Amino acid sequence: MMVWQVARDLTRRLPEWDAPAKLSLTIAILLLILLLGVGFLGSEAVRFPARIGAFGLLVTIQLLFLWGNRRDASPYHQAQQHFIAHDYQAARDLLEPLPDAGRASADALVLLGNTYRHLSQFDRAHAALARALEIKPQHDLALFSAGKLNIVQGEYTAASEYIERAIKAGAPEIVRFDLGQARYLLGQNTEAAQQLTAARSALADDPAQLLLLQYYLCALGVGDVPAENLMRENIEHWRGEARKYSDTPYGAHLSDLANELGLACLDNR
Repeated sequence: MMVWQVARDLTRRLPEWDAPAKLSLTIAILLLILLLGVGFLGSEAVRFPARIGAFGLLVTIQLLFLWGNRRDASPYHQAQQHFIAHDYQAARDLLEPLPDAGRASADALVLLGNTYRHLSQFDRAHAALARALEIKPQHDLALFSAGKLNIVQGEYTAASEYIERAIKAGAPEIVRFDLGQARYLLGQNTEAAQQLTAARSALADDPAQLLLLQYYLCALGVGDVPAENLMRENIEHWRGEARKYSDTPYGAHLSDLANELGLACLDNR
């Protein structure tokens, strides 16, 4: 999910650039379009120089992006990198001192809430996400993260409601996996199968999540048993998640699931 957040941040930062950086980028793009036009449609005498100029402008545009996004060295973006590396304590230490006002702080609060969830500090996670939603009620990642937190705590009805709101707010299709999981754990099998099927293509690059999805679809009678190599390579991830949330109903569910997958691997030897 962090890839989604980083990509979303990149698209949102441009309006926050200072005026000179935005003006420089606009001029550079217009000149690039002009030079590309001349480079491909102009006379033979000017095509090559125009293409060289276009290449130079591409380099300039890259430098402008680096300058415009120079706040990437901020504590928030450092915390993102720690989060991606699963160093949740370092991410928490960077995020906790940040102010909780303004649009940018909503993103930081969401990241802090997710960090607290991974540290099993659920009350703090709820408080951080609630504050993010006060700042920005239709923050799709905040809504999804609140849903994920409720799944972890076994509050599957509340989780479904939050994730449905996240989808309406523009969250990507991948979050339908978590909605399908919540529906499955509520025993709402038809709805679970619909959501899980809709999310399948979005999980192609996430084998651990794909394993769980295939397990659920097989249990629902609408999919095949997960491939043995998929189980062997990803079962430890879910054992780790079960240990992390061992004091919750969700942790107990993951523990049972991992045991079942482990037995399936033994049966296939």
